Amino acid sequence: MTKEISYKDLSKLLVEIRKGKVVPVYLFYGDEFLYKSAFKSLLDVLVLPNHQGLNYEAIDGTSENVYEIIERLNTFPMIPSAKVIAVHGTRIFYSAVAADDLLHKSKEAFERQDLKESARYLLHMLSVAGMSLDDIKDGNWTRVSDNKLREALSKDAAEAWLDQVVAYCVQEKMTVPVHQDDAEVLSDAILGGYPKTNHLVLTTDLVDKRRKLYKTINKVGVAIDCSVPKGDRAADKRQQQEALKAHVKETLRRAGKNMAPGGFEALYEKIGLDMRSFRNELEKLIAFVGDRKEILPSDVERVSKRTKQDPIYEMTNAIAERDTIRALFFLNSLLKNNFVPLQVLAALTNQMRKLILAKDFIHGRHGGGWRQDLSYAAFQKIILPELEKREPDFLTSKAHPFAIYMALKQSGNYTFKELIRALEVLLEADIRLKRSGQDGKMVLEHAILRMSGA
Repeated sequence: MTKEISYKDLSKLLVEIRKGKVVPVYLFYGDEFLYKSAFKSLLDVLVLPNHQGLNYEAIDGTSENVYEIIERLNTFPMIPSAKVIAVHGTRIFYSAVAADDLLHKSKEAFERQDLKESARYLLHMLSVAGMSLDDIKDGNWTRVSDNKLREALSKDAAEAWLDQVVAYCVQEKMTVPVHQDDAEVLSDAILGGYPKTNHLVLTTDLVDKRRKLYKTINKVGVAIDCSVPKGDRAADKRQQQEALKAHVKETLRRAGKNMAPGGFEALYEKIGLDMRSFRNELEKLIAFVGDRKEILPSDVERVSKRTKQDPIYEMTNAIAERDTIRALFFLNSLLKNNFVPLQVLAALTNQMRKLILAKDFIHGRHGGGWRQDLSYAAFQKIILPELEKREPDFLTSKAHPFAIYMALKQSGNYTFKELIRALEVLLEADIRLKRSGQDGKMVLEHAILRMSGA
């Protein structure tokens, strides 16, 4: 069995496993979008779905304990068949030599407007570099012995994005994790062996191929490279599209669906190569078609929003999710891209109006069947017919059913009193923008903070 394979060759690996050719450890590394999909395919082949409740154990890599992992590996399965112990998003491969890679990952996450993920990478970078948040705030790069990392930190500090991520860490009271090098301990445990029924699966974004643990996995297991080129060259883009197509095919196969000719192209035209957004839109489409087996290009046109440039939607969605940090981030992006403050205010007001109407329906005589955990398919069968009995309003008029479904779910993030208060706050902001001559950004930031209760 090949010891290191590409994501595109995953199907061949699964065929070998079905034939009984298994190894004690599997490693998926690279793009999170791809390795999560690949892991699910591997799990379903190694452990029967009806056995996964007892014979599959998931460990969160952000709080992994190498000795707990080893103990589980040496414990026989509850059902006498294959057992998988999976460490998702393991940090065990992170090392000082990867610090600059972690910093780059943090910047990438910031640029795709995921502050929480950006902060997580930054804190792990500080951990492996032996630094603290105070060092970043003070710009004390002299403590960094690695020249490449020191230059990267200096450059990023000058670009100002670093300050925003540090501020987020401080606001959310996030701390630098204690750095422990447990890779060698796990490597020795793998070489020492454990019950042949048990399989260790590791998923991670970064690996240091010079480390003993990686070499051990190559010796006794299989490493699956789920990396995707990030460049803009034609060759890079072709590989990115190939990875997307492979993921779409596997996701639809598991859901018992297929995509009609032109469907992938229609979705790609709206989403581009943003893998996270692509995955989210694909899940929406699967839910939307319900029992129908085929997803049509017309479904893509009806359900999927263009997300290549839709910052207004991102900001109002952050407000609906009560995510103040993201809302402020997108507000700043909008104003930098020459959106007028009153235009942004109108979008915020419209979002609050929709949430008020959604909550009014839920508490009315026709909304009794609504539950916060209701699936979209159940919404279509139970709730949508009741909504159609009402006169069209700002919530339902010309709105896609999925948009209405999301508004109902998001209305649960606020009480009715809070939504009314939010409209009052926005009215005050409207008056200040039109009459006081105050800075538009400051007025809108103040309104967002008051709406969230900050």
